[in-house]
Amino acid sequence: MPGGPRRRPGGTGEDGRVRLPLHQERATDFPAARPVTGPRPTADALRALEPPTLILLAGRSRAHDVRKVAARAAELLPDAECVTLPGATHHTLPLHGPAEPNVRIAEFLIGTGRP
Repeated sequence: MPGGPRRRPGGTGEDGRVRLPLHQERATDFPAARPVTGPRPTADALRALEPPTLILLAGRSRAHDVRKVAARAAELLPDAECVTLPGATHHTLPLHGPAEPNVRIAEFLIGTGRP
């Protein structure tokens, strides 16, 4: 469509039923159950890691305290580099303008001598 997809505002339809904005309507089918994840590695398992590790943190995350995560990573991971992306949240980190995360990842890989 010219100008991108049409957005439908919320409100009441002709039939009197409440209409949700399209993004909310589509979210109603999203699974409510939490995804199954594996167990977290133990502190000893993290200490035993040898490869250099890059940890990208979302500076505005409400899912975790960035300072605590960075401090714990420094304590447990012998060769870790923590980078905080100041404007990112835990939801937007994957979408945080690919330039900044890509530059950080490239710098890290170049610094480690890895392709």
